This record gives sequence, structure tokens and C-alpha cells, in this order.
Amino acid sequence: MKKIKQVFAAGILSLAVIFSGGDVLADHNGDTDIAVVKKGDTLYSLAKKHHLNVSQISELNDLTGTTIYPGQRLILTGQDEVYHRIIVGSFSKKENAEQRAAWLEDKIFPAAISTAVIDGKTYHRVQTGAYKNKKNAVKQLEAVKKAGITDAFILTSPSLHIFGLKPGDAYDDIIKRMGKPKKTETQLNIKSLYYQGDGAGVRATLNMKDGTIGSLAVYPEYLSPRLFPALPFTKAEAVKLYGNASKTKSVTCYESAKCEDLTYQLDHLELKVRIDRDQTTVQFLEITNR
Repeated sequence: MKKIKQVFAAGILSLAVIFSGGDVLADHNGDTDIAVVKKGDTLYSLAKKHHLNVSQISELNDLTGTTIYPGQRLILTGQDEVYHRIIVGSFSKKENAEQRAAWLEDKIFPAAISTAVIDGKTYHRVQTGAYKNKKNAVKQLEAVKKAGITDAFILTSPSLHIFGLKPGDAYDDIIKRMGKPKKTETQLNIKSLYYQGDGAGVRATLNMKDGTIGSLAVYPEYLSPRLFPALPFTKAEAVKLYGNASKTKSVTCYESAKCEDLTYQLDHLELKVRIDRDQTTVQFLEITNR
């Protein structure tokens, strides 16, 4: 068991190196990643202007038709922000995953175990690498298959973010992507941004050292789905955007009511999506470093 624990530590360390290696994506620029719809704009004209096609913009923003509205904020980038993970086993029993991880270590492959909840069941996935460059992922997949795991495959997962924002981004990126709020309140290092109504639609905890985002929480009930179509306002939209959660948990909210937490973990980030007691509405999303 001690050896297996060492395998896990080594695997996680190896993956950390991979995540921070040569496949790093360029920093986004809020001014070019977002299109604010103006009167007279169409999906076709925006696609042509930004060298995209209509289907790309529709997919990025979960649009079901071609109608867009003045003031709407449409995401223009994000399809390339994914991780290609090499999955070498998915087990209902954790001990089986541990055995596979130990086998990988014997073959000098990095190994790490993650979880995924699919149709209410928890599976322990073993992976041996995660890459932002798919060519590197394909090379690793070929090496794993050559070693004997012929059913290994590449699982492409979206990077974790909320409307393209994540810890480490500049505070100004919130304004660039989501627009200028009607009101901002500051308490110590926490900024609350009000976009409509009496509630803060966004709360950012800033790092004291450099002022970058330490954690970010978004409350969809205080934001307009018409203006922010790329934000998930329902559980179905969250699962469509982020995939199967790493873990789910029933939590108490509103006194004795039951809500559900969907937790996603990838690289150094953790994203929590709280589903309201109706089991449909997203109460809040929060992304932090872990």
C-alpha cells in the first residue's frame, strides 16, 4: 500500500509537470474573446468579422437559434481550451484502479486516479497524462497501447472556467468579459458586482499580493440568460458545458431543503456548481484553486 501511495504521489507530480509544461495556452484577452451584440448585428456578420463560422459561435454560446439581441455578450473563443487525457481504465471499485496505477508505475508511466459520476454511479478513472496539445496525447496513447493496454483512449475535457474566467486572471478581465456592473461593493479583498436587481451577480475574492482573482463566484439568478447565454443557468446546461462531475453531494440549503453540489476537478482548479432544491436551477458556480 505504501508503494501504491508513492505511485499516486509520483503520478500527480508528473501530471502537474505536464499541465505546466510546453502545451500552455496563451492568455486570453477579454477585448477580443467577447462580442457585444449591437443593433443590426447578425450571427453571420459577427462570424465573418471574427473569422469564425456561425456554428462555432452557436456552439460556444449554447444558442438554439439564430436570433441574437443587442447587449448580448457572446464568447468567441474556448474550443481550443481543452485537456486531452489518456484514460487507461475506469473501475467501480477503487482497489482495481489502484492495481492499474501500480502496473503503470512498473512500466514507468505516470499515474493518477480521478473520479467521475455517471448516471449516479461513481467510477474511478486511471489516467496517464493530460495534454493541451493533442499530438502529444496521441503519442502517449500509442506508447500505452504498445505497453499492453489496448483499450486505452483519449478523453477530451473542457478546461474549468466560468464565462472564460478563472483564478489567476486579472480583476479587469471580469469587466472586459461580463461588462461594467451597475454597482460595485468592496469589503476587504472581496468585490461584489451588481448587474441587475438587488443581488450581486458576481463576487470575486482577490489575492492580496497582486490583485488577481483568487476565487470567483457567479450567481445566475441575478444575471440575464439572454445577455449571458454561455453561462449555465440549469443543471442540464452545466453538465453539457463541463461534462460529468468528479463527485456529487447532497447538501442542506434553505433550512431543511436539499440541494446538490456538482464538483469538477482538473489541473489545479476546482469548480463547484450548486443545484437548487428544484434539482434544476443553478444556484451558484464557484471556481477556486485547490
